[in-house]
Amino acid sequence: PTAEELLLPSLRLTIRLGSARLPDSGDARKTFLLALERLAERAHDVELLMLVVKTAGSWIVAPPGAPPNLQPKERASLLLKLGCVEATSAPRLHAAYLAVAARVLADESLPGREMLLPNPPRGTPSTAATSGPLRLEAGLLLGLRSRDAATRRAFSAHLSRAVGGSVAHRIAHVISSNENDP
Repeated sequence: PTAEELLLPSLRLTIRLGSARLPDSGDARKTFLLALERLAERAHDVELLMLVVKTAGSWIVAPPGAPPNLQPKERASLLLKLGCVEATSAPRLHAAYLAVAARVLADESLPGREMLLPNPPRGTPSTAATSGPLRLEAGLLLGLRSRDAATRRAFSAHLSRAVGGSVAHRIAHVISSNENDP
C-alpha cells in the first residue's frame, strides 16, 4: 500500500485512540483538540469528517462534568470549526453537524452555549431582537436551507426565538449585526 492509502485509516485510528484517552491526556489535550479543529477545516474525506463530527459532537453536547469534561470555550471553538462541513456536498455530514448544532441551540444548560448565541439588549426579554450576530450563524443558516422539512422547522423556530418572530425584529437584527464599513 502507498502512503496515501495508509494515511486515512491511520488518522481514523488516531482519532479513536486519542478520543478515548482525552480525559487523561493532560497537556496533550489542547494539541489533540486543535488537531481535530484543523481536520474539520481542511479534510476532504467524508468518512473522516463524519468521525470528527461524531466524536467532537458527542463531547460538545455532553452534560457538564462528563468525560472529557470540555471547558465552555473548548466546546464553542469545536462547534464553530465543525461548521466548515458546510463546504462539503455530503448530506449525511450536514445532517450529523446539524444534529449537534440543534442540540446546542435547544439545550440551555450546555456550558459554552452563551458563547455561540447573541446577548439581547439590556432591558429586553431574550425573545426580542438581539444586539449581536449569531456566532453559530453558519449552522443556523445551513439548518434553514436543509432539505429535511423537520430540520428547517426546528431551526426556523430557534431563529424566531433568538431574533424575534416579526419581520420588524428580523430586519432590526440584520441591520444591527451588519458589519459593512461605510
